[in-house]
Amino acid sequence: MKYSAALEYIEQYWQQIIRETPQDVGTLIGLPKPYLVPSHDPIFIEMFYWDSYFISLGLVGTPHQHHILGMLENFAALYKRFGVIPNGSRFYFLSRSQPPFLLELIKLGWEIKKHDLDGMAWLEEMLEVAQAEHQTVWLASQHPHHRNVYQGLSRYFDINYLDVLASCESGWDHSTRCSDTWLEHVPVDLNAILYTREKVMAMLFGLLGNVEQSEFWATQAEARTKTINQLMWDETEGFYFDYNYKLEQKNPHPSLAGFYPLWAGLASPEQAARVVKDWLPKFERVGGLLTTLESREGHQWAAPNGWSPLQWLVVAALEKYGFHLEAERIMRAWCDNCAAVFEKTGAFWEKYNVENIGAESEGGLYGALQGFGWSNAVFKDFAARIK
Repeated sequence: MKYSAALEYIEQYWQQIIRETPQDVGTLIGLPKPYLVPSHDPIFIEMFYWDSYFISLGLVGTPHQHHILGMLENFAALYKRFGVIPNGSRFYFLSRSQPPFLLELIKLGWEIKKHDLDGMAWLEEMLEVAQAEHQTVWLASQHPHHRNVYQGLSRYFDINYLDVLASCESGWDHSTRCSDTWLEHVPVDLNAILYTREKVMAMLFGLLGNVEQSEFWATQAEARTKTINQLMWDETEGFYFDYNYKLEQKNPHPSLAGFYPLWAGLASPEQAARVVKDWLPKFERVGGLLTTLESREGHQWAAPNGWSPLQWLVVAALEKYGFHLEAERIMRAWCDNCAAVFEKTGAFWEKYNVENIGAESEGGLYGALQGFGWSNAVFKDFAARIK
């Protein structure tokens, strides 16, 4: 299937989702630089945490690439002002964060800045913010950031101590994961992300010549690897699961979150091979990868839906362990799905039905949203890599 019309739409669409809010307005938090939002829909005027990373994947090499640096400056400003990077740039989002892809975004920014005269100073400033956020938010063990709860592993959280709002911090609002008791779980995706943050901090501090900090974070990452594999890897099933630390047992509901340790590179080659052999076929459908193997009314992060960031992360996981044919197959299936829906509707969408291409997705509590930042970016990235 040819993608030229869809790619042209994407390149023209970026301009429609650039926003600028230099001062606080009502519930909207002012930010120093322009930023991109998920959709042209007027309900989207705030910058979102993990959306911004996946949107940025599509900005690399375009005239809009500088917004990657601008959004990083915005995140730094949010942390310095509030001591947290919130779910989105709204005052009512300050009770929680979102999957913390800040270090991955800094890596993208570094590729832009590394040849500039002020590149090292920029990196040092960004690392200072990222390290502080890591320690005071994601590794904190008491209110208002009570996330580090069990053997050095962290949970998703909200200062209101509500499971439903902790699920919103996960980005998977709402899902069949964690049996709706998110505060009782240390999730496999979050702790894999924290592992990658620690590895990236070790690498970047090394670039800055800070050997002490580099070695410290490398040691932290190694310790997290051991704990994740001890608690979340199921040797019988050959898969990673979220862990209920209250019950001290793995949650039995599999999801694409179980592929995050492969994306992070903390699984052994033998573990990765088992995941790909035994579990990839269970999630793979004609239009991409299922989010979970269960469906439930009102739960959009579940079957039959597929989501762009998860497709991208699983493809990255497969490629990291040498499963290039499987990665190519998923990229093509996802792009064919998005292109078919684009041909039918003239738009990209927040999520897609991967079981029945062109059929309605499970709308969850928010319905079907047109646009769409991360879907556009992942499609563009995949389309460029399909042979």
